[in-house]
Amino acid sequence: MKYLNILLTVSLLSCLCGTASAHFPWLTTDSSGRAKLHFGESLDDRTYAMPASIAAAQIIARDGKPLTMKPIESDDFVGLQSEAQVDAPAELSATIVYGNYHGTELIYSVQHFVGKLPTIDPSTEQSNHTSTPLHTELIDTDSGITGTVYWHGSPLAGVEVKLFCVDGHEEATATTDDSGRVSFNDSQIEPGMGAIMVGHKVEPSTDESGTKIAGQTHYLTATFSNPQETSSSLTTLETPTMPESKSAPISVPDGLVDEIEGTYPPIPETVTSFGAAVCQDAIYLYGGHTGEAHQYDNESQASTLWRLPLNQPSEWQSMGNGPRLQGLAMVSTGGKLYQLGGFTAKNEVGEEHDLWTQDRVAAYDPTSKQWSDMPALPEPRSSFDAAVLDGQIYVVGGWTIAGDAESQWLKTAYRLDPSADSPTWVALSPPPFQRRALSVAAHGGKIYAIGGMGAEGGPSTRVDVYDPKSNQWTAGPELNGQPMDGFGSAAFAVSGRLYAATYSGLLQRLSEDGSKWEVIAKLKRDRFFHRLLPIGDNELVVLGGASMSSGKFDQLDVLKLR
Repeated sequence: MKYLNILLTVSLLSCLCGTASAHFPWLTTDSSGRAKLHFGESLDDRTYAMPASIAAAQIIARDGKPLTMKPIESDDFVGLQSEAQVDAPAELSATIVYGNYHGTELIYSVQHFVGKLPTIDPSTEQSNHTSTPLHTELIDTDSGITGTVYWHGSPLAGVEVKLFCVDGHEEATATTDDSGRVSFNDSQIEPGMGAIMVGHKVEPSTDESGTKIAGQTHYLTATFSNPQETSSSLTTLETPTMPESKSAPISVPDGLVDEIEGTYPPIPETVTSFGAAVCQDAIYLYGGHTGEAHQYDNESQASTLWRLPLNQPSEWQSMGNGPRLQGLAMVSTGGKLYQLGGFTAKNEVGEEHDLWTQDRVAAYDPTSKQWSDMPALPEPRSSFDAAVLDGQIYVVGGWTIAGDAESQWLKTAYRLDPSADSPTWVALSPPPFQRRALSVAAHGGKIYAIGGMGAEGGPSTRVDVYDPKSNQWTAGPELNGQPMDGFGSAAFAVSGRLYAATYSGLLQRLSEDGSKWEVIAKLKRDRFFHRLLPIGDNELVVLGGASMSSGKFDQLDVLKLR
């Protein structure tokens, strides 16, 4: 489950839901435990001006007690915030009459489930909501979540349910049954805060006296936290709460790593999910995501090949442009760069997402400064990683996205010898996992698939090891830390040791006997979807990526290893 928050959107009934400019009220809690209400296109669009009707909302708890809300206006949030903290578990709600909109009375309902969702069987759950005519009851099940949608206390049956990312990208579709119930499994539910959006239209009518009654359009946004990641404490939009670690508290030794800033100039574009490699004494960087979190469009994908010579690292040089890509991999072998896969957003800014994974593989010769096509990947692949072992390129993990079609988690891995007279992709023994947003590294004659997000179970610190000699996969030692430490990690081997830089800023090193990971430093910047590259004996550089709290980074940090 990448750090994309989710939306379940039910019954898109009017032009409001069909456009990227539609705005809705969203009720959440922040890191201090205070309730927040904002008006925007999505959960993370929190700086839009709040209409007076939304600002007049009366937020109440399920026991009927109102919350005292005050207006807040800052660079990163415009809306209302409660004066007091809300203790979990709790449920908050409100009904807001927006006013007349294109001949219909527009009415919003909002709900927020604070803390853990209940685990009561939905068949025994009774709807006792009186504050919002359109509402939902959400239940945490063994396989995911079940939602029951109600209209004035009666189940709303036969409506289409679409599973979306927080910014509107569709993940899955289902339909409520006769009990108004719909379910989504754990592999479809993204980490962090999510929401159910429900639409219901009441047609105009005439009462017994002949008086015309205007039609109404109702929308419900009901926010909740991914049940797999919710602890007994509050889970917030800004910093989702992860499960407690199964291991003892992690101690970080001093003196094993010198972290040096300012040696190299900042990268010219702040990017995540990009490709990078060292080739012929230069760092190369290509592609990546430049936009806001979960904002995918053609303009938010980088397309420049950048070069930074290590012998004279004064500035980054543009080596030309290519296709716009993110979620790609880049490796170096035989004096050439190899760009593999990734996905392209065909939609423009503000349009509905139209994302397509690519199978293209291209080689770049730094001497001639020319690209040449290589054999395409056996299937389109993005959100994966690649590594070079004995001159051969290995690709592991990832998925395929093809517009409106359901995303396909890949069950395959391959290797390519680019120096062969007729290079051909050769299938490896099928990996015993389906993961994306992982890192892949070569070490000790083997390929390590490190962390990532599983098709089931969410983020993971799991490590799998492939031995080319036996063509077999075996279980490796898990990374230290929380499950998110495996998500969007970066890894590389240098001077005979394998290193991984993880989500929480931990720099970890595989022990000499390969039996465990050792935390050797806490880096100054906690990044994910970054890259870790070797630049000399016992030296690595960390570049790109982002943190949940600080956003994207342009700094390059040199790690001198002892």
